[in-house]
Amino acid sequence: MEIESECTHAVIMEAVRKYLPHGGKILDIGSGRGELMGMLVNAGYEVIGCDIDEECVSLSERYGETRQLDIKDISKDTFGFRFDCVLLSHVLEHLENPRESLIQLASVSKGLIVLSLPNPYDSLSVLRALVRRNIEYMNEGHLVIWDWSHLKTFIEKGCDMEILEFFYDSVSVPLPHKVRRFLGNKGLLYSLESKYLRALFPRFCRSITVAINSKTS
Repeated sequence: MEIESECTHAVIMEAVRKYLPHGGKILDIGSGRGELMGMLVNAGYEVIGCDIDEECVSLSERYGETRQLDIKDISKDTFGFRFDCVLLSHVLEHLENPRESLIQLASVSKGLIVLSLPNPYDSLSVLRALVRRNIEYMNEGHLVIWDWSHLKTFIEKGCDMEILEFFYDSVSVPLPHKVRRFLGNKGLLYSLESKYLRALFPRFCRSITVAINSKTS
């Protein structure tokens, strides 16, 4: 697993453990290759995955039940019960109607939703903005992007949900690939990016991860 995914998954696990400390049922939406599902299962959680891609469904099935579903087809009747936590890791930014989708997904959660999204102010993006004049495509699959303040506005004002806590993963160091690989092999890169730089510059981390209470009334 790449260090970027490893750090993001670790911080998602931190959020889940804090707000769901005694196990429970989790729906992992956009389960991808299933790495996060595997981590959750190993930590004692009951996990059902879903993904729109057939190959991803097959890979995620290594770790538990996985269904091929589009988000628009998920409702409180899909599974016959509500989950203790609904998890979306780098999914919401791909959706055409993120507000509608998040409100819809709240119907299958008892309250807790954990989101992880790309941070437009991560250290490498800020550096690129400083040194490049041209405005370029970043990821053509990302239809919407939020910084910290706009995400808070979107969740609390747009969706009428409560932010419980923001979490921070790691801050990238702009180094040549060979140098990064050398530091990674020595075990130094993880400590530098996930401990020291995260403590100093948390808002420049790779992803924005947030725990949400979707039942505010």
